[in-house]
Amino acid sequence: MSSRSETDDRGGQSVLNIVEDWYQMPALLLVVVVMFAWRMQSYSNFIRNGEVYFSGNDAWYHFREVVYAAKHWPFTIPFDPWTYFPYGTFVGQFGTFYDQVVATAALIVGLGSPSQALIAKMLLVAPAVAGALAAVPVYFLGKRLSGRIAGLFGAIVLMLLPGTFLGRTLVGTADHNAVEPLMMALGVFGLVIALQKAETAMPVWEVVREELLENQEIGTLRQPLKWSLLAGFFVGLYIWTWPPGVILVGIVGVFTLVKIPSDVINDRTPEPTAFVIATSMLVVTVMSVLIFEQFGFSTTIPTLLQPAAALSVAVAAISLSWAARLWESTDLDKSLYPTAVGGSVVAGLVILAVLPFGLLDLIIGNLLRIVGFSAGASARTIGEAQPFISQSTLQRYGVEAAGRITIEYGLTFFTGLIAAVWLHARPLIEEGTQRTYGYIAGSLAIIALIFLAPFILGGIESITGIDEQVAGLLIVSALIIGATFLADYDADKLFLIVWAVFITSMAFTQVRFNYYLAIVVAVFNAYLFGEILNWLDLRKSVSQVVDDIDGYQVLAVVASILLILGPALTIPITVGNVQASPAWQSNENGPGAVTVWDDSLEWMQGNTPEEGNLGGAGNADQMEYYGTYERTDDFQYPDGAYGVMSWWDYGHWITVQGERIPNANPFQEGATTAANFLLAPNETQSQSVLENLGSENEETRYVMVDWQMATPGSKFGAPTVFYDAQENVSRSDFLRTLYRFNDENQGQFAGTTTLRTQRFYNSTMTKLYYYHGSARQPSPVVIDWEPRQVQTGSGEAVTVPSNPQGETFVRTFDNMSAAREYVANDPTSQLGGVGSFPAERVEALEHYRLVHVSNTSARNSILRTTYQGAQVAGVNPQVTVPSNPAWIKTFERVPGATVQGSGAPPNTNVTAQTELRIPNTNATFTYTQRAETNADGEFTMTLPYSTAGYDEYGPENGYTNVSVRATGPYTLSTSPTFQNGSIVSYQSNLTVSEGDVNGDGDGTVSVELERTEQEFTIGGGSGSDSESGDESTSDGSTSDGSTSDTNTQSLRSSAIAADARAA
Repeated sequence: MSSRSETDDRGGQSVLNIVEDWYQMPALLLVVVVMFAWRMQSYSNFIRNGEVYFSGNDAWYHFREVVYAAKHWPFTIPFDPWTYFPYGTFVGQFGTFYDQVVATAALIVGLGSPSQALIAKMLLVAPAVAGALAAVPVYFLGKRLSGRIAGLFGAIVLMLLPGTFLGRTLVGTADHNAVEPLMMALGVFGLVIALQKAETAMPVWEVVREELLENQEIGTLRQPLKWSLLAGFFVGLYIWTWPPGVILVGIVGVFTLVKIPSDVINDRTPEPTAFVIATSMLVVTVMSVLIFEQFGFSTTIPTLLQPAAALSVAVAAISLSWAARLWESTDLDKSLYPTAVGGSVVAGLVILAVLPFGLLDLIIGNLLRIVGFSAGASARTIGEAQPFISQSTLQRYGVEAAGRITIEYGLTFFTGLIAAVWLHARPLIEEGTQRTYGYIAGSLAIIALIFLAPFILGGIESITGIDEQVAGLLIVSALIIGATFLADYDADKLFLIVWAVFITSMAFTQVRFNYYLAIVVAVFNAYLFGEILNWLDLRKSVSQVVDDIDGYQVLAVVASILLILGPALTIPITVGNVQASPAWQSNENGPGAVTVWDDSLEWMQGNTPEEGNLGGAGNADQMEYYGTYERTDDFQYPDGAYGVMSWWDYGHWITVQGERIPNANPFQEGATTAANFLLAPNETQSQSVLENLGSENEETRYVMVDWQMATPGSKFGAPTVFYDAQENVSRSDFLRTLYRFNDENQGQFAGTTTLRTQRFYNSTMTKLYYYHGSARQPSPVVIDWEPRQVQTGSGEAVTVPSNPQGETFVRTFDNMSAAREYVANDPTSQLGGVGSFPAERVEALEHYRLVHVSNTSARNSILRTTYQGAQVAGVNPQVTVPSNPAWIKTFERVPGATVQGSGAPPNTNVTAQTELRIPNTNATFTYTQRAETNADGEFTMTLPYSTAGYDEYGPENGYTNVSVRATGPYTLSTSPTFQNGSIVSYQSNLTVSEGDVNGDGDGTVSVELERTEQEFTIGGGSGSDSESGDESTSDGSTSDGSTSDTNTQSLRSSAIAADARAA
């Protein structure tokens, strides 16, 4: 019995040992599985009728890259003429290791011949896989800092984070952003382990010489060498995945410049650190050379910058280490060493400044863009590149800075910050001298002063010109560096601190980089939890903890867990006007607006000529969609290739879903050109923008405009940032903010509304979306305001345009004469300016016609965007919705039919108009254009809409299968005049063939107007100042045929009612 019992005990002890040794592995696996499951919950949202969709824009171009890589494995697209017409492009951030991995996985699963649907599904789930796997390096980093339990805690923190990291790693969000955190975390993990191994093995120069050069037998160097090579490999993979990941090389370089002088000051050899840095960075250099694509220096594509940066850091590590030996051997004052290093850095910067490559400007510009805490104007149009804590974001969420951080991280950012401060202060505390204690107190006092008295940084900016946020960053960095001269820091921990400072700065500069900061937050919370366990004496084996744990220890651990993981991570909380929800509740995702665009892009693919076959050129075979093209700065497109103009947001959708070539894309290539075209104030300028793009045969044929581009409060403001066709033109030239105050409630601020100027209505984008290229007359609607002096939140007195005392902004009149008279006598008023009502006549476009609209209406979306502003203005929100508010409208740029007219009275206006029907909505609109006759009664006009011959043309012979078609011929007429008791007018009907409009015919048609006379009788009609419009069609038309919106009456009724209430 005794023998059997002992055997059982030994067996039980063995099982317990196994559990204690390996419990973390199934626990970590469970974390990874849960993270993957949460990220996959919206999978079905992306599969619609058997077609796979993605979220956002960039994922679509990754899909193109992955399909190409699967067809041409292992190569990715060397040059792509299917975007950025008429130049083509190479984009180094796409077609990287990420795309190759997904393509390889698809080839394996598809047994060497995967379908596009399978490739799409593999890419669809890739971000969820990458997000879940990021828990693995987080665990091992936490384990190396504070043990296995701490590592698991860090992985759990990452699992529960609800913010940007979760959003970027959800199924469908298949951008390279999803895999970047994983790859960076692997690189950091490799470097941390290598530094730890080096500090244990001490690979000084004598050991390196003996084992590598003399004996060629590795012993002491085995572990540090292995991990240094792995670290370099991981960092190299990160750069292969995202070329701007060279920032991690820069972080290693800064760490080197801090750590080696610190070692010298603290009588410690820097050679172990130098060994790791030099070895790993040489590996990075070699790997960067392997993907080299272009001579020059750029962060966004593989150039000389990546290998040059890595090699420079390796050389710096070796040089500084050698200098440290020299310092020691010559008995130089070690306090001079940091000064010498600083001088060397300055000398290096001077050399970079005088080199002809612009390297210094490149480095400083990118540093400010990535860690400078602010964004340039163009970056502010990109949601992911905006500052994390910007005033607009805080106002939108109704929070202060701390609240914004809480929404993103719960309390884990603050607890992680505490951990980082403790990690950095701990060596100073352990040093235990009055000087180190004083340094800690002084550092905390300076940081507190910066937060409590921000005007100090403002003063620094005014004196030095350094941005106050950058100045604050420099002060904090100086305090961190200064501490390293007072105490001995472990290399791995100091590297983590330097890394954390950079990543935090990046995340606060550009909101997207919070997917990196999530890794930092998880790692430092792992460290904090390990320290808590250590303080509670609980860093023991599982059996020892179970045997010895006391009640207060249990309570302390539970309280710590609840504090760190409770708010926002596991318990929903309300911060400002935002509900911060746990990850499992905030993981809903979907493809978004691309499903609406898909309708128009599918129509374009099936009803417009193939690229290379416009006009029947017959060169479609030269534009193979997944073909391989040699790289060039300006691709020579064959005859029949053409571009599609839209805002850059939609470029990848046009390339992938429409299989057409956009002029602009989400790489922001062509953004300025698109802005200059879309905001051109007249057709001459818009035509000039396109004609200057390329050679004569490189034609931009189609324009796609959606409601967001044309609507203030949505995307209309973005092109104003890029517009440079005229000097000193900004958003305020198109839109003006008016402020409303409630005078019945002591002048309380009631909100803002937007006044649309005539420049807004003259913009090509507005003419297309609102009027379909037709002329438009103003209506008797007036926006009235008056200057009012108010105080800002800081107490400053400012003058703003506001509603007249006790009234709303909008006034309506019975006729245009009364409206114009009012505006003439009131300098703070404007005709029109709300909805589709212009201030002046809008001229018709001669070369653009509506050819298709999407099936989805944008009415509700427009109302949601404009509702509040309309309420503030005092108008019916329906007024802000244009007629035929389709989500997307597609236009064709055509030569048009040139009408040679005669038979009209001299020096008078001739109006041409025709009704057109939109088949999928069964709505109609009237296109109108006006021309003036000469002294002989002759006139010329160019008409973009045909009225007959549609069935003779289609994509098969190189033309458009037009969806929007005329219901009858044009009517050309003059305004009626009263002559000798009769009403006299001149008019004629005109049929315009499709061939005359699309360029296949000679494009010239003739017409002679005929005189008609009708006897005038009392009671037979009435006349008035009729510019307000005849509402006989769905859009309405004026006496000269210019369209006029039927919403005028509803606006007038709403405004009168509002005025009555205000009175």
